[in-house]
Amino acid sequence: MNGYPEEELRRALRALADGPAVPVAVPTPHAVVREAGRIRGRRRAAGAALAVAAAVVVALAAPWWPADGSRTPPPAPPAVSPVLPSVPVDPTGPALGVPYPHELYVHCGIRFTKFGGRWWRADPEVPDDAVDAAVWDDPYTAGTMMLVSAVEARFVRHDSDLSVTFRPMADDPPLCA
Repeated sequence: MNGYPEEELRRALRALADGPAVPVAVPTPHAVVREAGRIRGRRRAAGAALAVAAAVVVALAAPWWPADGSRTPPPAPPAVSPVLPSVPVDPTGPALGVPYPHELYVHCGIRFTKFGGRWWRADPEVPDDAVDAAVWDDPYTAGTMMLVSAVEARFVRHDSDLSVTFRPMADDPPLCA
């Protein structure tokens, strides 16, 4: 027994040993048994909650724990997403005068591109029939995009002196027709 019923029994036994001068209420066996059952129930509930918490921790940690049992951490993710090369890592936008790697879509002519989180229009636009596929690597051409001023960006194709000037747009461009 633990807690309240045990202490109550001790007081009752002391009172009986000292004599009948002070009347003491003696707990009934049923109350003692009920309290012991409550204590066991609380212990079982706490144990079950601990087991569930341990199972959740193991389930969440399992994908990161190596199969060979070593404790080396998993490799870090790449710093720059290769999927979106035209969006710079800097959340405030591209820096003035810094060339960023950029893939320019030239399949429908050189009209629009997305750079630094916003859309830009070629100035002047190069129509589809004027884009030489042998020179511009249809549908995408690799190069660098550099912010020349707040209202001008310049794309320069790799391994060539071909360049296109772009101006910022207020809205998204129309789809390629």
